[in-house]
Amino acid sequence: MKSQFYLFKQQLFQLVTLAIPVVATQSSQMAMGVVDTIMSGHASAIDLAAVAVGSSIWIPLMLLIAGILTAITPTVAQFCGAREYSRIGHAIRQSLWIGLLLSFLSFIALFSTHELFVFMAVEATILPISTGYLQAIAWGMPGIIGFFILRFLNEGMSNMIPVMLIGFLGLLVNIMANYILIFGHFGAPALGGIGAGWATTISHWVMFLCLIVYLFNSRKFAHIKLFQFKFSPHIDELKKLLKLGIPIGIAFFVEGSIFSIIALFLASMGVVTVASHQIALSFSSLIFILPLSLSISLTIQVGQRIGASQFQQVRDTIKAGYLISLSISLIAAIFIMSYSSNIAALYTDNTEIIELASSLMIFTALYQFSDGIQLCSAGSLRGLKDTTIPMFLSISAYWLVGFPLGYMLALTDMITAPMGAKGFWIGLLCGLSLSAVFMTIRLYTIIGQRYASRVIEC
Repeated sequence: MKSQFYLFKQQLFQLVTLAIPVVATQSSQMAMGVVDTIMSGHASAIDLAAVAVGSSIWIPLMLLIAGILTAITPTVAQFCGAREYSRIGHAIRQSLWIGLLLSFLSFIALFSTHELFVFMAVEATILPISTGYLQAIAWGMPGIIGFFILRFLNEGMSNMIPVMLIGFLGLLVNIMANYILIFGHFGAPALGGIGAGWATTISHWVMFLCLIVYLFNSRKFAHIKLFQFKFSPHIDELKKLLKLGIPIGIAFFVEGSIFSIIALFLASMGVVTVASHQIALSFSSLIFILPLSLSISLTIQVGQRIGASQFQQVRDTIKAGYLISLSISLIAAIFIMSYSSNIAALYTDNTEIIELASSLMIFTALYQFSDGIQLCSAGSLRGLKDTTIPMFLSISAYWLVGFPLGYMLALTDMITAPMGAKGFWIGLLCGLSLSAVFMTIRLYTIIGQRYASRVIEC
């Protein structure tokens, strides 16, 4: 019993040690969006609302792309665990082909959003700023996607510190670029919300180029032979990566798109409602860093344990993840419920927006537990390379239950008088809770089946 408890504590320590730099990296990434929102809000309420509407397109697209490329993390992690280092460089080079395709498709998508905004009846004062914001980001897509690929390579090899430092550099560049381009300092034109889009593009290109320089000069990556001129596509390898990554991307998109579709439905309700939703969503995304980082750490640790055939340690790692998740959720929920008004006041001085945004944050506090559990389960499943069934579970929870319920509560009188934004957030809470149940059942089903036979197919 003592040895089992010791092993559990060891897994707990290793998971926390890995999660800390992941949290820092995610913080720098998420903080960019928060900085965009805050600085746009101080430009004007219209710019804040425009960035909110633009983000309703950009964030789901980014989640879809990041999810597809997340296949790199468990792939590299399992190769590391099995000490098959020569296969890592080949997998990354194949990922670059996927990245090129995603860059092209996302560029076209971001330049084609004007008609969608018109169809969704976005206010005339918001529409041109939202469109310009997305078109500015479009020029940064190759840099954004390239950064994701190289970041996930480092994560799979548990090499988090350099990515963390480069992430903070990118945040600093983002803040300076926002300051210059949103408000028009140092002779630059005052672009308002559009400037936030250009700041996102500039900062991600800087991070991508810094990662290339680091990888090229680091001895840690010499044995994977990354910089070989063997870039011809290998169909079998591409199929494996896409088979693993597309379900992850769709699952990420399904969850992220719920928030964004809500923003589009709220866009016709005026600046106050849109801005309040964006503030609640922005801070929710900031808190989301902690369970998301834990989920990423679980993917890495579980993947490496599977590659090394350390089956019992897989169980201990997952248990440690749940314990950490519940602790984080409790602290976050108490903090949000205690300081919701103060948090909203950081974004704007408009009392009407502060009042509505702080009321929406109560729902953010309530779903911390569900979100933490479902992220832990989903991260563990990705480490096991089980992604297809979880994708369908996410679709069921969010689109068959969460969104329809939120729509009925927010915009119709089918259940009660229309509740506006609050109705959508109640739907989100229900969808996240159902997803947590589904994912946890799926994880323990897979663990039980694979341990029964002692065979894990990777």
